[in-house]
Amino acid sequence: MKKIPPKIKKKLKSEAKAWDSSISQEKPEAVAKLIERADLFVAYRPPRQPVSVRLDPFDLALLKRIARNKGLPFTQLMSMWLHEKVEQEKIRAGA
Repeated sequence: MKKIPPKIKKKLKSEAKAWDSSISQEKPEAVAKLIERADLFVAYRPPRQPVSVRLDPFDLALLKRIARNKGLPFTQLMSMWLHEKVEQEKIRAGA
């Protein structure tokens, strides 16, 4: 997952501080009303791109078994592992 831009991060921190200071003085009923009216924060991401990869049948079967044991679709597990490896390489390269 990508980092939140500094401008948005700063705005969220100031909003959190304002909420903390105002909520501590409110009654539970008033807090519930405030939460109901609050806007949901949505982080927009570009759509994922499909990619074709040729895998060894043994590796694919093993991958599917591991994913099933973890309760995940195998494509999601592959995506997670690939993302972790890319992040490791990015850190190693100093990018």
